[in-house]
Amino acid sequence: MRIGTYNVLGLRGYPPAEAEKDIGDRLSETAAQHFVNVFNELDCDILALQEGVPFPQIQRVAHAMGQNLATFPSPISWPGHLLTRYSIVESRVFSHTTPDASDRPLSRTAGAALLQVSDQAKLWVVVIHFHPSRRELRDREADILRERIQGLMPITDLMVVLGDFNCRIDEQIHQHLKAMGFANAMESVGGGIQATIDTFGKGTHSIDHIYVSEPLTPYLTSAQVIRREGFRHDGPEAPGLWVHSDHLPVIADLDFG
Repeated sequence: MRIGTYNVLGLRGYPPAEAEKDIGDRLSETAAQHFVNVFNELDCDILALQEGVPFPQIQRVAHAMGQNLATFPSPISWPGHLLTRYSIVESRVFSHTTPDASDRPLSRTAGAALLQVSDQAKLWVVVIHFHPSRRELRDREADILRERIQGLMPITDLMVVLGDFNCRIDEQIHQHLKAMGFANAMESVGGGIQATIDTFGKGTHSIDHIYVSEPLTPYLTSAQVIRREGFRHDGPEAPGLWVHSDHLPVIADLDFG
């Protein structure tokens, strides 16, 4: 089983102005096909996306890939998506629109999908995108997510929590997950935490992560941040030069299912 997470910057490419010259508008059929090829290259059974696109465009991608799709709406402008080869039993949205949504926790996106990964086993996949600049909101988001995870556990304790955490490895969401027995895939089998924003010399940040619950930890076999051509470029920026996103994807392999 291969699991991935990827902040895709609205399927625009990065820098968007350069990418648009090649793939057109982010809602075009050309852009959709480009990212079908990108996601097929990652070859994930479960792929979580942050900073997604309106439903018709991601539905076009899912149909072209022959995969199932769950979408988690954003209260503002950043929906999340889950592409998967497994059947989706149900999905739940944790991020809801309010009159003051931009100043409330879960203003980006958060949700969970229950997947049927074998005849005997179901798996929760929790997709998150935390607030990028306000730690007090991220701390509140972490507390909310802990409650949601605890509420999901009675259905199955097989669970993956992944996405754009937008924070340092020592912040509250990481502390909560580790206290509940979750393991960070890169720490466990990927050689340690690595940068997931590292493009065109813009600085490095380690903010995209995959965590697996304790019953899944023994099945982890490998994890990596994808740095291949098209995903990363060390720059400098130049006309006609672009990559798929300003983030790098993280993938983890499990000998499970």
